[in-house]
Amino acid sequence: MSEPRRCVLLGRVSRGERSQDPESQLAPLRSLAARAGWTVAVELARKCSAWDQATAAAVQAEALAPIIAGEADTLAVWSLDRLTRGGIEAAFGLVRRLESQLHAELVSLQEPFLSTAGHSPEARDLLLSIVAWVARWESQRKSERLRAKVASKRAAAGNLGQRATWGRGRLATDAEAVQVAELRQAGRSVREVARLMGLSKSQVARMAVPPLAAGQEAGSEEKDSPR
Repeated sequence: MSEPRRCVLLGRVSRGERSQDPESQLAPLRSLAARAGWTVAVELARKCSAWDQATAAAVQAEALAPIIAGEADTLAVWSLDRLTRGGIEAAFGLVRRLESQLHAELVSLQEPFLSTAGHSPEARDLLLSIVAWVARWESQRKSERLRAKVASKRAAAGNLGQRATWGRGRLATDAEAVQVAELRQAGRSVREVARLMGLSKSQVARMAVPPLAAGQEAGSEEKDSPR
């Protein structure tokens, strides 16, 4: 008789998902593990202030660490977008790493087809491509809506002779954005620039990222939102 699976359960939400809590994902994952007879090796509950490439990489590393250490052989998540914010290539890369390199399995509560146990590899690959594409498209749509909201907020405040706000701080003007870039290029940290300029750290970090760097712009909807 084979030994039961040892699983890592990951519950991850972002600050922008104000009504969500990691426990709302972990509870059904625990039920899944109990029904399947798995042993829960590690539970990870994470509420991230942003969901960009760097944060996703950090969450992935933390989730994979017990598997790499030989303490678990299954990673269970609520859905694929809880673990990666990349597109199709990132999704395939993650699944391939788990299966081919770590000899482990990814189980998604919302996307059961990710497991090859009940589906052919070919069917799984096709469905994975579609899900990853939809997730990337929705992320881009959210980013576009946020940019439109920011522009509207800045215009409305300008008409009243006021300054628009961003999260816990002010919304930077174009001139301030130039100053932020200059300070960052001079080697100042995000925290230091935020303090000097009177802006939020998330806003400074977002402005400091080059436009073509790893799709960071697309992930900005889960940072501090304008109010």
